[in-house]
Amino acid sequence: MVTADRWMRDSLRTARLALRLPVASDADELHAIFSDPRTNTIGDGPFTSPDQTAHWIARRQALYAEHGLAWYLVRAIDGGLLLGNCGMLTTRGTVAEPEIGYMIRSSNQGRGYASEAAEAVLAEAAAAGIEIVWSTIRPGNLASCRVIERAGFHVQRTENDRKGPLRYYKRSLREAA
Repeated sequence: MVTADRWMRDSLRTARLALRLPVASDADELHAIFSDPRTNTIGDGPFTSPDQTAHWIARRQALYAEHGLAWYLVRAIDGGLLLGNCGMLTTRGTVAEPEIGYMIRSSNQGRGYASEAAEAVLAEAAAAGIEIVWSTIRPGNLASCRVIERAGFHVQRTENDRKGPLRYYKRSLREAA
């Protein structure tokens, strides 16, 4: 489990991406992604109000402050364009076994950004002491299923919620630490 002395870092870098925690001033730029029905296909999305995005940022900040679980904005290193977001949450998981999620702007999908961001976040989670990570994905979201399966996750079960079938994937990070 993440502990106060081993929290996830507040920023990460990969070959093409810069990841950092969101701040309130990111709300407008982030809302463009959250309000896009082609991009925001999970949870309560797409968002219809900038207030929803501001509230989302506040919830992610609180989760980091309280438990050290990070959710990052994902930007291109070479231009600073906000590509999306990726990180750990407890919506269907727990602090001890969080869920990884990601969302990439529709115009930037298919370029490997979700995979690259997810691998960086998973490596950071392992370094912070997280041993088990979950992911929930709609079976029809084939691209997201491929991303998570390539990252070493395996389907554990499928359940139905108010929006239909939802696959629960699981991965052990013990060997990744």
